[in-house]
Amino acid sequence: MKKLNSLLILLLVASLHNSFAESLNRQGILHPKGLLWKIEKQGMPVSFLYGTMHVADPRVTHLAPEVERAFTGADHFVMEVVMNFQAMGAITSASFFNDGRTLKKLMGEIEYKRLISLINKRFFVAENVIKHMKPWAVLMILMMPVDQQTQGAALDMVLFRRASQRKIQVSGLETAEEQVAVFESSTMDDQLWLLNRSVKEIENTDLQMPRMLNAYVDRDLAELVEIQQQFMYDDSDIDDKFMHQLLEVRNYRMVKRMQTILKQGNAFIAIGALHLPGDEGVLHLLEQQGYVVTSIY
Repeated sequence: MKKLNSLLILLLVASLHNSFAESLNRQGILHPKGLLWKIEKQGMPVSFLYGTMHVADPRVTHLAPEVERAFTGADHFVMEVVMNFQAMGAITSASFFNDGRTLKKLMGEIEYKRLISLINKRFFVAENVIKHMKPWAVLMILMMPVDQQTQGAALDMVLFRRASQRKIQVSGLETAEEQVAVFESSTMDDQLWLLNRSVKEIENTDLQMPRMLNAYVDRDLAELVEIQQQFMYDDSDIDDKFMHQLLEVRNYRMVKRMQTILKQGNAFIAIGALHLPGDEGVLHLLEQQGYVVTSIY
């Protein structure tokens, strides 16, 4: 297994806590625990940063009292991408080939049959749809836990709908096109490699999902990092390049766009939990901008 790298490693500048050692766990990972973080800077109102998990499990979508208070007390809700009809349309359109190519032709007969067999067993998506989708889009389908498909909206959408119902300001840190570009930045060969490896590893993914959910519910970011690393491969750097685009590159962009929001204050910012940790994670990048981050929950 690859060593933990800056992609997901947690952090903290020693001066912001009583001691540097207190923020380390057994793996030497900084900020090992906590989903809700208070973001402060002298002369600015307080805001909150919350790590989410993109699933619909009730243990995830039901907010703890500390999180509920921060969320309902905010007058600005911020998420990665505002998933309105325009954004969903852009992502859906980008998910399909429009140049005559098909996934069936690109994958090869054996790999394609293996994929369709898996899709038929687990998901409610017709082959006639799958064969026209780009590899990264099918990969996103495979990442959806089977037992989550009928449980309703994922946490991010639950928060978005609740904020919209309250009629508070809602905004995103990225556009749908920027998120799509993360996946499109991989070559077609790399996308196919990732998809084929995911098909082969699906049973291992299933086994890890309960552990991942438990780690999230326990607010154990260090455990989430460890689980994520188990899906990294020694025989290629394709997954490293992909995760760099998925996390590090986006972390810098999101922190840059948070600045105006944080100056206004009283915001509740919700992004995927794995964006929080790391030498180049959002928490550390905020600290480098002079903010004090404190774990609340």
